[in-house]
This record gives sequence, C-alpha cells and structure tokens, in this order.
Amino acid sequence: MQTNNPIPSSLHLKRPCLLVADLERSLTLYRDCLGFKLDYVGNADPDSYLYPVFQLPAAAQLRFAALSTQEEPRALALTEVKGSPLPPPPKPHRGATVIRVPSLASVLPQLATLGLCPITASSFSTPPNLTFTEQAVCDFDGHLIVLYEVQRSSTS
Repeated sequence: MQTNNPIPSSLHLKRPCLLVADLERSLTLYRDCLGFKLDYVGNADPDSYLYPVFQLPAAAQLRFAALSTQEEPRALALTEVKGSPLPPPPKPHRGATVIRVPSLASVLPQLATLGLCPITASSFSTPPNLTFTEQAVCDFDGHLIVLYEVQRSSTS
C-alpha cells in the first residue's frame, strides 16, 4: 500500500554525532545543563556503521544516545567509545556544534559547576533589531560548542 507522504528530497542537516569517552558524564552537560531530552540509549552492533565511519577498532564497545530539542527530534547523537582511547582533539578546532539556548546567564553557572570554562562572550547585532550573544566552551571530550542566545534589540 502506498502512502501519500513522499520521501523529502530537499537538503536537511540531521544531527552531529560526537564521540565521547563517558556517556553519563556527557549527559550531565547536554541533558542536565543545556536541556536536551534523552530519547534513548542503545548498544551498537559489532557490524555498526559507526566502526568504519569513525575508524574505530572492532575491539571498541560502543553505546549511543539520541537527544532531542523541543523543535527537532534526535537533534544530537553521542557515541560512547570504551576499550579504545579517543585521541586528543586537534588544535585549532576544526568544527563547532552551535546551539541556541534560552538564556546564557542560566547556563554559565551550571558550566562552572561541571568544571567547564567558557571562552569570553561576544555580542553583535543584525537586522531587524536582533542581538546575538555567543559563548563558546569545550565539552569533556574537547568538542567545541558555541552557545548563543538571541534577543530583540531596543529600537533607537
């Protein structure tokens, strides 16, 4: 039986997938601090695409989590790698995950509690009367995250 819902053919960015050393520790940041909703946690099969895609040895044990926002289901994936150490992150950073938060002021104390040190904030304005404030931080595994909030600027 055919459905009336065609498969979308337009460009769509689904989600970043970040390799982490400790899934529970990472969830304290992404779920508890930033507000992602944990959808599920699962174990990767030995023939999972994660092994060749991330060039992981067969001896590594992989567990993954899917996280959602209110607006985007499964917006972020975290894959825990056990039994094979992750290399240190490259410098300079070669990418960042950019996440809008409702309030940087409420997130920053939580980052400090987790022992994470944000990079100095930056603000800029864009038409039509929007002010963006960005604050970058590296997660426990060295992934660069750019957190931002947006507010309406006062009109002059």
